[in-house]
Amino acid sequence: MLSIINRLILRGWDGDRVLADDLLATLRSEPLSGRALPVDLELLSAAIEGDPEFASGAYLDLTTGEVYRGDEADLAEAGEDAIDVDADPDRWLWLDRIDSGAGWNDMSEFAAGLHDEALRERMERAIEGAGAFRRFRDLVHEEGLAGRWDAFSTDRAIGRARAALAGNGIRVAGLRTHT
Repeated sequence: MLSIINRLILRGWDGDRVLADDLLATLRSEPLSGRALPVDLELLSAAIEGDPEFASGAYLDLTTGEVYRGDEADLAEAGEDAIDVDADPDRWLWLDRIDSGAGWNDMSEFAAGLHDEALRERMERAIEGAGAFRRFRDLVHEEGLAGRWDAFSTDRAIGRARAALAGNGIRVAGLRTHT
């Protein structure tokens, strides 16, 4: 585990230091700093980074660690299944949507990490100007890099979600996955 902690610290992506600190606390049988909740980081990252048409941000239930998309608090959108954040405002933490600049940076970092110089240059050209996300996605699939890109971008998004929680005094403990 110490090797993983060191690698996280050296890599230095958003959320890596938080995870390293949490792993070290676990290794030492110490409590996590902050409020510990079982949060599904994949679900949270999708709610705060997904397609802007569907992702406006997220509410975190501070009693259960459940994640709810912003529209799930809108009675007009969610109907009788809407969460009522006004009834107990201390129960809910709102996390704003992260802008697309983070996704563009992921594409840039991914391209920069490619060893094949010609492919790296093609990737770098693909992310210039309007339509960058579509061109990049198409090139990733064309070059057979979809699995590698998915793992890379998911890791980065989860790190940003972890960092957003830590910035609000929340640490991820236990395991909560979406079904």
